[in-house]
Amino acid sequence: NAPSAGINQGIEIIHEFLDISGNPVSKVKVGDEFLVRVRVRSTKRDRVPQVAIVDLLPGGTEPVLELRPASDSSAPGADPATSGRASAGFAALPIGLPDRSTWRPQFADMRDDRVVLYGDIGKDAAAFVYRVRATNAGVFQTPPAFAEGLYDRKTAGLSLAARLEIVKP
Repeated sequence: NAPSAGINQGIEIIHEFLDISGNPVSKVKVGDEFLVRVRVRSTKRDRVPQVAIVDLLPGGTEPVLELRPASDSSAPGADPATSGRASAGFAALPIGLPDRSTWRPQFADMRDDRVVLYGDIGKDAAAFVYRVRATNAGVFQTPPAFAEGLYDRKTAGLSLAARLEIVKP
């Protein structure tokens, strides 16, 4: 059974599904793209460094890869695939919408069933927004998103579980 309450041990995390206009949604059609917003904040300290956020996706969905135009500003002889990544911000991430997000993770790992984000969080609520696509019809339970300090595992947070209905077009 899904947890009936979130957990806040120094990190508050909230997971939401939104339509493209930014309104909450619990029902979408197969083929539709919609948004996931993960909001996080530190509740005990001004800053929590090196936090891992794992956002598990419900069945019937897949994350949408964000293809951004490449800009080669590397030095002559440098490998353009790896140079400048540290300062590239969202351009180096495979997922995320910078115009809708207020938090910039240092690294993002996109899998078939989850998005894993790594970065520092502060006491002000910040949001990371990314797109997903509905691929299969059904009613799906969404596991809670969770956040945990990489080197301080007592600092953690767990969102509420959710339910998503995907209908045939």
